[in-house]
Amino acid sequence: MSKKIIGKNVKNISFQQALDLIKSLEIESVGKEKVFINKSVGRILSNDIHSKESSPKFDTSNMDGYALNYDDLEILKKDGLIIDSINKAGNTYNCTIKKGFCIKTFTGSKMPQNADSLAIVEQVEVKENRIFLKKNENIEKNQHIRKKGENYTKDLPLFKKGKLITPLDIGLLAQNSNVMIEVFRKIRVRILSSGDEIIELGERSESENFIYSSNNHILSAIAKSLGCEVSLYGILKDDKEVIKNEIQNALNDNDIVITTGGMSKGDFDFTKEIVGNLGESIFSGVKIKPGKVISYIKCKNNKHIFALPGNPLSSVISFMLFGRLIIQKLLSLEPNITFYKAKLLNPIVKKDIRTEFITSKVFLENGIFAIEPQSKSSYMIDNLNGALAVVDRDFEINELIDIILFDDLLKIN
Repeated sequence: MSKKIIGKNVKNISFQQALDLIKSLEIESVGKEKVFINKSVGRILSNDIHSKESSPKFDTSNMDGYALNYDDLEILKKDGLIIDSINKAGNTYNCTIKKGFCIKTFTGSKMPQNADSLAIVEQVEVKENRIFLKKNENIEKNQHIRKKGENYTKDLPLFKKGKLITPLDIGLLAQNSNVMIEVFRKIRVRILSSGDEIIELGERSESENFIYSSNNHILSAIAKSLGCEVSLYGILKDDKEVIKNEIQNALNDNDIVITTGGMSKGDFDFTKEIVGNLGESIFSGVKIKPGKVISYIKCKNNKHIFALPGNPLSSVISFMLFGRLIIQKLLSLEPNITFYKAKLLNPIVKKDIRTEFITSKVFLENGIFAIEPQSKSSYMIDNLNGALAVVDRDFEINELIDIILFDDLLKIN
C-alpha cells in the first residue's frame, strides 16, 4: 500500500501516488456543443439520450404472411379464412380482422386490430381467395410478430452521459430521430518541443549533431486517438524567454499544453523552472522508468500543462499513463487504467528502485495473456505495441505480472 499524498507540489512520488493525486483533483469538464450524428463518431455524450417512442411503435409483422386471430385456427384448418384485404408496410389506415377473415400482411406492416397471429406464406395454400393451413404446419400465437416496445419502450435511456459514440451507435440514433446530439467539445491540445539539437521533418542542418523531431508527432497522434484537437508548434530553441512566451501563448487557446524536453538539470533545461511558475504544481517527478522527470501543473481557467521528458519513449509512456487521465476528467469520464494479469515467458530482474514499465510482446495462451518483455532504452520508440509490464520486483518465468495494454491506453474509455 502506498502512503497517501496530501497537498500539492509534491516531488518524486510513486506511480500509485501520482494516480491517486490525479483522481482526487476537482477538474471541470470542458464545454458542450451540438453536432450532427454523422459527425459524432468518437465524441463523448454530454447528456443522456432517451427513446422518443417505443420500438416497435406497434405490433409489427416480422414476415410476409396472413394476419389472423388465433381463435380462428380451426376455421383456417377446415374451411379456410377469407382474404379480406392487403396490408402493406407504411399503410396510413387501420384495418381490423373480422371473424373468419385474414388480411395479407407484409414484413414491417402494422398488425391489424384483433390480429394476434401470423401464418407465413410458406405455411398456407391459397384457393379461391381463401387460405388453408398446409398439412403438418402449425400456427403459434404471436409467432412472427414484433411486439410493441420489444426493442425498447418510450422514455427509456438509450445512451448514458459519457458514452463514446461508435459507428455502430449511429443506426440507433437515426432510428430514434436524433438529428443532432450534445457532446463535449473536443479538448484542445498544443504540443511544444524544444532543443537546439532537434530539427523538424524535412529540414536540413549544416551540423551532423541533430535528430529529427518525433516526440511532437507521436504525441499528436496519441492525443488525436483520444479525441483531442491538436496543434503543433515549430521546434523551440533553448531560449528561456522564447519558451516561456510560447507556453503562455499556448495556454490562452488550449486546454492542455504538452512540452517535451528541457526537464533535466542541464544548463539549458529551462522548461521545468518555467512551467513550475505558471500554475499549481500537482507533482514534479514520479518514480517510474522511463519517465521520471514528468511534471503536471494545473493552471487557472481549467488549463493544464504536462512537461514531459525529451527522450521519446519516456514522453510517450508518461503521457499515456497520466495525460490520458486528465483528458478523461475533462470529459466527465472516470479516470482509469485497466490492469491485466499475464504469464511471463522470460524472467525479469528489476534494475531500478523505481516502478519500471517494460514494453512487451503479448500473446494469448489458453485464454490468458502471456508476455515477452523487450529491453528498450528511453530513446527507442520502435515496435511500440503489445503491452507494458509493470515491474516492482524480480519475477520468475511463468509468474503472473500486471500489464497494461497499449490498445487500452490509446482509447478514451
